[in-house]
Amino acid sequence: MTLTERFILQGEECWRLLWGWIPGGPGTLLRSLLYRPLFAASGPFRSGTGVVVQGFANISMGQGCGLNRHSSLYASRGKISMGDNVFLGDFSSINANDAEIGIGSRVAIGPMTLIQGANHAFDRLDLPIVEQGHQPAQVFIADNVWIGAHVVILPGVHIGAGAVIAAGAVVSRDVAPDVVVGGIPARVLRRRGQK
Repeated sequence: MTLTERFILQGEECWRLLWGWIPGGPGTLLRSLLYRPLFAASGPFRSGTGVVVQGFANISMGQGCGLNRHSSLYASRGKISMGDNVFLGDFSSINANDAEIGIGSRVAIGPMTLIQGANHAFDRLDLPIVEQGHQPAQVFIADNVWIGAHVVILPGVHIGAGAVIAAGAVVSRDVAPDVVVGGIPARVLRRRGQK
């Protein structure tokens, strides 16, 4: 990480410490006004207390997004783009980590969900895992997707429009449109509209 990148991260942390703790409507309004110009692109959005954002310049959001309490967006390396009306539940995290994560419009992401854009490389035995870098892979979530609570979405996954991801699922492969998936690893439980 360069000195400039470190300086930017420290500035973002100070910004969060100054404004991230203010509760209720005044805090939500203040964060929307002060954070919005820092994003690569952003419509009006709602931000709860304790939200962590790293890499504002690599994140774009559409209109009416909601970042609930203690959720986080990490894109100091990588890129995150969200369409309109994307809602990130309490304590959820989107971590681009050298990859690109794209989320369509009208996507509901439940609390404590993790969307990960890279895994650690670990094949070399002569180097500690933490020194082997990352293996990034694009994650894409289409429009009108509901992701339940405590879901983990791994790098390289594409989720089709209208899909539902059941609470607690670990999604390690692509999900077709309009299906309900659940389990570890996630598998198709049924198609939407069918009983």
